[in-house]
Parts: sequence; C-alpha cells; structure tokens
Amino acid sequence: MMQESVKWMGAGFGAALVLTAVTLMLHGSDNKSTRLALELTARFSFVLFWLAYAGGALATLFRLDALVGRGREFGLAFAAAHLVHIGLVIWLGVLMGRVPLSGGLLLFFMVGLVFTYLLAFLSFGGAKALGQLWRPLRFVGMNYILIAFARDFILPVLYPKPAQYNVAHFVAYAPFAAACVAAPLLVLAVTMRQRAA
Repeated sequence: MMQESVKWMGAGFGAALVLTAVTLMLHGSDNKSTRLALELTARFSFVLFWLAYAGGALATLFRLDALVGRGREFGLAFAAAHLVHIGLVIWLGVLMGRVPLSGGLLLFFMVGLVFTYLLAFLSFGGAKALGQLWRPLRFVGMNYILIAFARDFILPVLYPKPAQYNVAHFVAYAPFAAACVAAPLLVLAVTMRQRAA
C-alpha cells in the first residue's frame, strides 16, 4: 500500500512540477507568469481533488471501473501536487514583497490546507486509529476543501471584473465552477440510490 501511495504522490507532484517548469520557462518567472502557473496548478490540483471527492460516485453511476476504490490515491496525488501550488504562492509573495493573501481570506485558505494535509497524513493508518471519528472528519474536511475551490472558481464566473468580460475568462472558470457544483450532487445521487436499494 505504501509503495502504491508513493507512486501516486510522486506522479501528482511530478506532473505539477513539470507544468510549472514549462510555464515559467515559456513565460519567465515574473509576477504575471507566476500567476499563470498558479492558475494552472490550481486547476490541475482541483482535477485530482475532484476525482478523490466524486470519483467513487462517477464509478457507481457510470460504471467507470478505473475509478473504483481510487479515492485515497487521487487524494494523495492532490495533496502532493498542491505542494507545488503552495510553493508558487510563496514565490509570488517573494516577488510582491508581501504575503499575497491577508486577513480572513488567508485564514480561510489556511484551514483548507490544514484539512488537506491532515486527511493525507491520517490516510496512513490514522483513519483506523480514529475509528468512528474518521468519517465525519473526512466529510467536513473534503467539503471544506471543495468550498475553498468553489470560492476560487464560482465567484469569478458570477462576479467578473470589468476586464474579465470575455470568452477566455469564462472558459477558464466556468467548467471548474460547474464541477464544484456537480461533485456533491453526484455523491448525493449515489447515496440516495443506495438507500433506495
């Protein structure tokens, strides 16, 4: 199990690192390029998280056998890939000469990071040690992380800045916003189907 987990984490981290390296090589390492790399790694991390959150529901509803029982692996790949995103946030702070986020927004995302790495850490035996506490902790943590992503993807669709009224902005955010809404609905559909059976 550990070897398989390391492979998934390595793949997630490696892919995010390559994505970042290619972006910065092509566009430079200034503020604008770093923000582009942040946007790309956020979306890559989200896809991995989304599969951890809703992959089991997709597998059940649409008979996608490749996703069966892979929630933990996708979650670990997400946590590893997100380290690259965090590194870019730190780099952006260096470029700006200040912390990129502050106040309540910083706290909001920090709580999401705590849940991300707490769940990843506990997946290595800690879940069994927690017993019945694991499921509610996982439920709260996964939904908090989803809400953090939703905040980043849904608000720019609903409230774009004047310069963002264009097709490119909509295409960059709308699919991810829709996925944020779809994830809990898919899980709910499976739960209702199982209860009805």
